[in-house]
Amino acid sequence: MPGAPTFRFAAVLATYNVARFLPDLLTSLERQTYPIRRVQLVFVDDGSTDDSYEILRNWAADRTDHVTVVRQENAWVAAARNTGMRLVDAEWVTFADPDDVFDDGYFSEVDKFVDIHGQGTVNLLATHQMRLFESGELRNTHPLRKKFAKGSRVIDLHLEPFIQLAVNSSFFRASDIRSNALEFDGRVRPVFEDAHFIGKYLLRTEAHHLGVLASAKYHYRVRGDGTSLMESHHDKPGKYTDVVEHGLLDLAETAASVGPLPRWLENTLLYDLFWYFKNERAIESRTALAPPNVFDRFHSLVARVRALISDEAVRTFDLMGVETSVRQAVLIGYTGNSERPDVVRLTRVDERTQQIRMSYWFTGDQPEEQWIVDERVVQPLYATVQDYIFYGKAVLRQRHVWLARGIRSRVVLDGQRRAFGTDAMVGPELELTARQLHPLIMDQRGRSLPEWDGLDRSATRWALSGLRRSISTALEKKRLADVALGFRARVRSTRRRFGNAWVFMDRDNQANDNAEHLYRWVRQHHPEINAWFVLTRSSPDWHRLADEGFRLIAHGSEEWRALLLHAAHLVSSHIDAYVVQPLDVRRYGPPKYRFTWLQHGVTNYDISRWINPKPVELLVVVTPQEREAIAGPGPYSFSDREVVLTGFPRHDELLRKRESVAVADRDAILIMPTWRKRLSGRQVKGSNTRAKNPAFLESDYARAWIDLLTSAALHDLAASAGKRIVFMPHPNLEPYLSDFDLPPAVEVRGYAEVNVQDVLARGAAMITDYSSIAFDAAFLDMPLVYFQFDAETFFDGTHVGRRGYFDYGRDGFGRVSRSADEVIDALAVIAESGFTSEPQFTVRSAEAFVTRDELNCQRVFDAMQGMDSGRRIRKSLAKGAMSDEE
Repeated sequence: MPGAPTFRFAAVLATYNVARFLPDLLTSLERQTYPIRRVQLVFVDDGSTDDSYEILRNWAADRTDHVTVVRQENAWVAAARNTGMRLVDAEWVTFADPDDVFDDGYFSEVDKFVDIHGQGTVNLLATHQMRLFESGELRNTHPLRKKFAKGSRVIDLHLEPFIQLAVNSSFFRASDIRSNALEFDGRVRPVFEDAHFIGKYLLRTEAHHLGVLASAKYHYRVRGDGTSLMESHHDKPGKYTDVVEHGLLDLAETAASVGPLPRWLENTLLYDLFWYFKNERAIESRTALAPPNVFDRFHSLVARVRALISDEAVRTFDLMGVETSVRQAVLIGYTGNSERPDVVRLTRVDERTQQIRMSYWFTGDQPEEQWIVDERVVQPLYATVQDYIFYGKAVLRQRHVWLARGIRSRVVLDGQRRAFGTDAMVGPELELTARQLHPLIMDQRGRSLPEWDGLDRSATRWALSGLRRSISTALEKKRLADVALGFRARVRSTRRRFGNAWVFMDRDNQANDNAEHLYRWVRQHHPEINAWFVLTRSSPDWHRLADEGFRLIAHGSEEWRALLLHAAHLVSSHIDAYVVQPLDVRRYGPPKYRFTWLQHGVTNYDISRWINPKPVELLVVVTPQEREAIAGPGPYSFSDREVVLTGFPRHDELLRKRESVAVADRDAILIMPTWRKRLSGRQVKGSNTRAKNPAFLESDYARAWIDLLTSAALHDLAASAGKRIVFMPHPNLEPYLSDFDLPPAVEVRGYAEVNVQDVLARGAAMITDYSSIAFDAAFLDMPLVYFQFDAETFFDGTHVGRRGYFDYGRDGFGRVSRSADEVIDALAVIAESGFTSEPQFTVRSAEAFVTRDELNCQRVFDAMQGMDSGRRIRKSLAKGAMSDEE
């Protein structure tokens, strides 16, 4: 616009269906300590279908001197901002979001900063973005908050290459936008349009000074309901094509046309690239919804962007935490060559078996290896290749090799000798020596430190030293000696009681899983084992197990801590953090026990992101296919050293119970669905419980199961076949049962009130969706129907698992149905055959379940003993017999 601008500041706000948030925004504007009528406010409604436009028009009615509200057909946020920019009559402009909130002093703080620095070289301002949560809590947790750590100042981006990515917390010189013909690019969607605009602004103005305003607080709303773009964009094809091509690549090529990329731009590009890869490594991530048909295009575009970024920028990027695998993927995964490591790293030392694990990164085909230990060429004892899969492609690979420990070790890859390294070594060495194998148990003078057995000695020394610091008289010293003598006596008593214990537990508050069954077998067949079972006293299983004679220890008690400090083995069907990391390592030191994961159900999904970091020494599996998926080349870090095909301990008893029920008495059609995490209600503040989801009954999940359970055809089929309908809902579903209005013929059974094995033993057929209990049914040759009405959305990233090796259509043990009618048709086929599985499913079951011999407990026990002796169970189980090896 010609002439001097009317306003010092303008805010352009593109609005779309934000009526519920506008009152908070408008109130924050009214509360500004800076005269709000001196701020030009331009609202562009982008075709809202709610009351947004009406709310804004009414609010602006008596503020027409500085507020403009316009409306346009829906054309995306970029077009709305461009429309608003054409109406700006101000020196500085910001593009705020209408669902956010301004701190009361926001514009005042910006005004003060501009008074001081606005006449200099600064033409971009960054205000301090805070996160506003649904609870009203305000947190300073944005990943890029580091640039505000030194307060408000001007940063030279050549010297401190910080980045600014959000236009909602930025101020630009309006004249610079116009003189450089800058607009928001509507092709860059659904995200990154802000960063692209800022990058273009800095490149075209050739600016490299950023004003950071630590005191100007912008409250960025975290909706948490999945409705914002930042929360709901991972399934959009443009996220993986248009954003990379028209956003990242456009910036990189624009800068590269005049020289090397400035570091601030490299950091901008890397920040976004790293998030693509970090999200793929997350245990739960919406990137599970990324459309596979764009993966090839995505990787091709990333390679072009990466080619313009220096290796040094990738290696030194520190604006947020980046795990090693993500950094390595970006560093070497897109060179177009088969990359080989400079350094092979020592990653594990097993003192008991005198074995070491070596690991190295590579891409492409596996290198030719030659391992040399004490001048002899040796073969790995165990080995695997871990693939780091990002958007359907193994961008990075890691080799893990177990070797017998020697005095000196060397490695040759593809004919070249490679250096060794450890986290404790200053630099790589061409030979790995015995001394380097003890980084955790050698002091600085190279002397071996004593290994304390029994009760944690560091805690003991800490307690006694604390007393010593507080004493001064001879009498007090004598009292201390008496205390120490009594303490050591208790230590000896505890060691006698818990020494070399085998500790079993399922959940902390629930038993009746693999650990309970294995404990019972060990006590019956090997009473010489010092076995204990851990459970909370409040558990409904406590009295049942106590009456049976279980040696129980209350979870969380002092006895429990002492037990774990003396344990040789910890065995559980679960692998949550409270199970595998029960004691604070900083206080008690690393555990001395070996952890065996019995699993709760057969692993048929890819849960590698969750379990790879866990300290698993032994991992029990049920089927050969499961073993191959976890121990073979793929996304897991485990090898045949950890993974053993033994079968589940609980399956021994399940098989006995099934065989004790006559075929004529197997009269239940079991309906056993799993849960959908996205349907959970809000967590009740200060508790572990959740409120009911008011929208639950409108979900596809609720409608599908209600349709089936209330189907007249289902009840007619059951009645004509003389079968009962037994419904065992997932515990998270139980609070909603009163809303289901189930027919009286449906028998509802809860997991807390009945033994699920007794229910399975009487099953004639099972209907489930994705529950691992289907494997228990198939183990019994019970006919199955999979009710998968939401197959397209089930793997949406809200669950721990992603799609894995198991395909229900190709590998499943029953028909896959998409509607209640299809389920009933499949069940009718089962009924016509006398409630037996179709031949193809019987064949699959026979190939999968090779441990139907009631010897699973024996095999698991042998494998656990093998860990102590150094003799590991071999990977194969042939005709019920297992072999071991040195």
